[in-house]
Amino acid sequence: MRSVAKKHTGNQRRRDGLIRNAAACSATVTMLCALAAGCSTLLAAPSNPADVQRLAEVSAVAGPPVASFRFMRMSSFEPIGLADVLIFTTPREAWLLHLDGQCRNLDFDPFVGLTSHMHRVSSGFDSVMVRDNPIPCRIEQIRPVDASVLRRIDREKKAANQPAEGALPAPAGGS
Repeated sequence: MRSVAKKHTGNQRRRDGLIRNAAACSATVTMLCALAAGCSTLLAAPSNPADVQRLAEVSAVAGPPVASFRFMRMSSFEPIGLADVLIFTTPREAWLLHLDGQCRNLDFDPFVGLTSHMHRVSSGFDSVMVRDNPIPCRIEQIRPVDASVLRRIDREKKAANQPAEGALPAPAGGS
């Protein structure tokens, strides 16, 4: 009996090579995605203690997540770290937006915008745009904030940090 070896054609060799390359690329992409997901989770939490405290204050007066909100204009914004931003659409209406990772220059840039479709900002679809950052920051979660309670908390903090009226400042020198 004769052993018959199957002859590979050029097309079959190329196809076998492409399959091996595709498998290697797939494994590499999967590993990089897992690494990126792990890093973005670690980097998304605010590291500044003031940001951590402010996020806790705002989260305490924020409602459950919603899919979208009506958006005509932004009256002001307050970045809380690099992954959260408090948006005021009116003085009485505020939204806590959690982004899908760190948004570069969010805490330094005085100009921030939101994408919207049909005057609605939607989580998972719309983004926060920072002027000096060419990469849009995708909105992962939207929570309505009770702006009146937040203002009251801010007034109480400000009053607690100011010295009582009529009190003399402490002397600068020792003894």
